[in-house]
Amino acid sequence: MITQLGNHRLWYSTVLCFVVAASISCSDDSQFDFPIPSEPLETSLYDLIDGPIDRASAFNVVAGRGVAQPRSVRVDQTEQWDVAFAVLNDEPVWLPRGFFDTLEPSSGILELARALEEIVRAPSDRDLYEMTDPLPVRKGRVYVIRSRPDPLLTFTCRIFAVLEVEAIDTDPARVTFRYLWNPNCDDRDLSEDPAQ
Repeated sequence: MITQLGNHRLWYSTVLCFVVAASISCSDDSQFDFPIPSEPLETSLYDLIDGPIDRASAFNVVAGRGVAQPRSVRVDQTEQWDVAFAVLNDEPVWLPRGFFDTLEPSSGILELARALEEIVRAPSDRDLYEMTDPLPVRKGRVYVIRSRPDPLLTFTCRIFAVLEVEAIDTDPARVTFRYLWNPNCDDRDLSEDPAQ
């Protein structure tokens, strides 16, 4: 009898812990206030078409939600990415997810004629972001990415990032850029002081 009661309490405690953990991980991120990084990070993407197969050609902005950071990924290993880099007709371009027939047009990219440090808030108008067609990649230009919804959450949560192209190389073709992002759900601020 005592053993059965102990097992029942253990089972109840385990289920309770699972429910609490699930509610925390699936709850609205707006109750948390993750800091916006103050210093840009840098990464490179290789040509999706002719680049080395073992190198990343896409950028996963959603991975930057919470305490993590966006990351470069290989499209042959995951569909969890927001924008890819490729060279089409000898022109380096960004490819949003909607460019591919098998993927939903759920992320977008927008070119802005300002410096990375001048971008304090991502535009809210969804129609400004290119979601299906290639967008030219230009050295020194700044782009804002509106991510796809985070597939791990039951509510809509997008992450915004801004990046600046530092270099476009050939043989193999690759783009190097620095970037900042807001790790909070649907928060378009890209600076700790959006009023600046």
